[in-house]
Amino acid sequence: MIAISADLRVFFKYKVQQIAKNGKVPLTVLRDGKEFKVEVPVSASRPMVVPNLQGDYPSYFVCGPLVFSSATQNFISGLSKGYGDYVMSILGAFGNPLVKRMGDRPTFEDEHLVVVSSPFFPHKLSQGYANPFMQVVKTVNSIPIKNLDHLVEVLRDCRDEFITIEFGSRSSETLVFPRREMLAATDEILSDNGVRSQGSPDTLAIWNAKPTH
Repeated sequence: MIAISADLRVFFKYKVQQIAKNGKVPLTVLRDGKEFKVEVPVSASRPMVVPNLQGDYPSYFVCGPLVFSSATQNFISGLSKGYGDYVMSILGAFGNPLVKRMGDRPTFEDEHLVVVSSPFFPHKLSQGYANPFMQVVKTVNSIPIKNLDHLVEVLRDCRDEFITIEFGSRSSETLVFPRREMLAATDEILSDNGVRSQGSPDTLAIWNAKPTH
């Protein structure tokens, strides 16, 4: 604890934002009766697998009847306000990564959860499937998904007959769509639902780039 005034003491991290320079904080360490001067690296933000948008617009991508987006704290906050704590407890009970990993740091560089951010768009492709809203994508055609950009790359480069999407929750339903039909249906779905763009500028740049193989 450090003294800010005669009657106010706060945790020492309060001073970090005031004394940090060039990404480092000078500290004096007392060890074995001797003082050592050290500089400790600090970051302006804490990397999280479910980050906060910090005022930015969310990235998204539409493929067939599905809308994918990066999972964010803002999305989870909206779920809590719109659906209440009951829904969040159900997600937690089934091990949904939105709840299970909400406060986690990434386990590898650029890891971010990808979530189905809205219910199915109406289309015959989705008939017979349960609503995948709020489900976190685990794999596409058995490829573990690292983040939204990676998901778009995998969909873009896929040449298999079917697109198979697995989710990270227990007892979640696996979606299987004929690839050509899913891609062909996208423009129709966008038009029917008044959606101007298939994705945000960042995801469209990836989608329209040349395949990696």
